[in-house]
Amino acid sequence: MRILSRLPDATPARGTAVGAVGVTALASWMSFTALSDLAAHNGIADHQSAALPLIVDGLTIVSTIAAAALSRGWPRAYAWILLVLGTAVSVAGNSAHAVTNGGGPIAVAISVIPPLVQLASIHLAITLANEEAPRIAMASATPEPVAEEIEEEELLAAA
Repeated sequence: MRILSRLPDATPARGTAVGAVGVTALASWMSFTALSDLAAHNGIADHQSAALPLIVDGLTIVSTIAAAALSRGWPRAYAWILLVLGTAVSVAGNSAHAVTNGGGPIAVAISVIPPLVQLASIHLAITLANEEAPRIAMASATPEPVAEEIEEEELLAAA
């Protein structure tokens, strides 16, 4: 992630990024359990059921990295589209898991929290890093030394 690598160690963006990684890991774990169970109970062989959450949440992870690394324009927009679509599939799968396990509205609401919080924390970390990077770059920039113009006569007089 080029954005975060340009920031000094102790910044709000670094702290937010560390928090986002932690939140994302926990959310991915919860989503992994729900999506693999959903796959296993709906015709996917047990030894392959782990592939569904790896595909769905893996798309979210790789598109997050791409969204952070790409510059503006269509490639970055495409990464964000994939990030939102991956999150939507994860939300739908987690919801379906809650419903098929006999859960009501509260279970469905709880089941969608991990992928939505994952999306929000990632977006917040990237937004904060984008805001901090230009300010830090400007503060750390040192002015170039100004070369004094020396007249030819001054050079001859000094010699």
